[in-house]
Amino acid sequence: MRRMIVPGLLLCAVALVAAPAHARQLGQLNFEKCELPVVGTRPTNPLNAECTTLKVPENWDGEGGREIELAIALVPSRSPKPEPDPVFMLAGGPGQSARESWRQVAGVFQDVLANRNVILLDQRGTGASNRFNCPEPENLDPNVVDIDPDMAASLAQSCLESVRKTHDARFYSTEDAARDLERVREALGVEQINLVGVSYGTRMGQIYTKRYPTRVRTLLLDSVVPNELALGTEHAINLEDALKAQLARCQADAECGAKFGDPYATLKQLAAELRERPRTATMRNPRTFESVEVPLNTGSLAVVARMYMYSGEITALLPVTLQEAREGRFDALLAQASMMSDDLGSQIASGMHWSVLCAEDAAGFQPRPQDDELLLGQDFIVMVTHWCAQWPRRPIPADFHEPMSGDTPTLILSGEFDPVTPPRYGDQVARNLPRGRHLVVPGQGHSVMGRGCGPKLLSEFIKTADAKALDADCLQEQTPAPFFLNFSGSAP
Repeated sequence: MRRMIVPGLLLCAVALVAAPAHARQLGQLNFEKCELPVVGTRPTNPLNAECTTLKVPENWDGEGGREIELAIALVPSRSPKPEPDPVFMLAGGPGQSARESWRQVAGVFQDVLANRNVILLDQRGTGASNRFNCPEPENLDPNVVDIDPDMAASLAQSCLESVRKTHDARFYSTEDAARDLERVREALGVEQINLVGVSYGTRMGQIYTKRYPTRVRTLLLDSVVPNELALGTEHAINLEDALKAQLARCQADAECGAKFGDPYATLKQLAAELRERPRTATMRNPRTFESVEVPLNTGSLAVVARMYMYSGEITALLPVTLQEAREGRFDALLAQASMMSDDLGSQIASGMHWSVLCAEDAAGFQPRPQDDELLLGQDFIVMVTHWCAQWPRRPIPADFHEPMSGDTPTLILSGEFDPVTPPRYGDQVARNLPRGRHLVVPGQGHSVMGRGCGPKLLSEFIKTADAKALDADCLQEQTPAPFFLNFSGSAP
């Protein structure tokens, strides 16, 4: 069974208190200088911030139960007197940490930081907020991307047993996290906040806004998940649509088409062959450079194809990677599958991921025989069903899956070729928001606020709280990345 991660933030009410150079107080919170965490093994420079923690109940409705500690970082404004409404960056996943994700998006917020603080709250169960991970079993080969449904159920049970003394899986949902966010707002002593949500973070932003509408000054939703959606049920068809559209561009391009013919047909041929005859192959581990035997199956192919679709620059490598595989050279495909799986595994708090998915989405999973011939097929649906049958959960509120409405100023961004949250989702969400606007970034995939003039539009929107007045013509300057004709690059 395929082990896929779905795929895969102040003129204060309380005055700023004078403090030594090494510390700052905002409302009830005392911040100390810190370095934000680095995820993965690639060497990188530390990023400085100011950090603190805040204790909250694990069960907001219980009495005398366990408390957990929320990790909070402040990226201070360059202004000595920042605006009173900070910006919260809400990370994706579900399962990613805002503090760990800041490195990838910091450049997007440079103009915002001229006048506002940015707050990075690790959602409960992620990062340093009582991180909720399921340990990998010792006998599971990390290169295996297929997991039997019965094994999924067994792994779920093992995970629950391993965290029995530290986590109650029922209390790591979006609703719990929204209450945490409201408590952090109160502790900061601010009346309103601006929310910037990416991918799953857009669900978090919508649920918080639904529960505390007067506290949200602006809401930016990048790669939006509609509240009505059972997240994951449309992964297979969304990926297939993105693959067809992107690889059709290669076929229509004179040089790419001449070099690779019909890459989508190549992909389907490879998938059929590996489905019929999975095998092993030798590859050089991209991190240790050791030669290892690894499984070669549709799971390997699906991981690569799906992750390549997230970013236009990486998408540009897919036709040449498929061509290499068709000619019997699988090193590039397998190395990429290995690195992508490792990178995702280090970013996602898997237990929190399952608590969200099982409580909020699993009930909406039904068999989809129409997906059987697609690259992802029904494997993800089957895995979620088996895993979540073992996972404890509480009922979600009756209105959880109702669309967000109201007059909160909202800017929605979508990538034209997003394989997870396609532009039709943005249209769906915008329909109920009279002060909302949906913009599609041409030629791009998932998470697009950093593309082209996206940072300028984000900053202007937060400054004016008026999405409809934005001059967004600059987005049309975005174009898809040219396809690589070999591993050295595209045509000159």
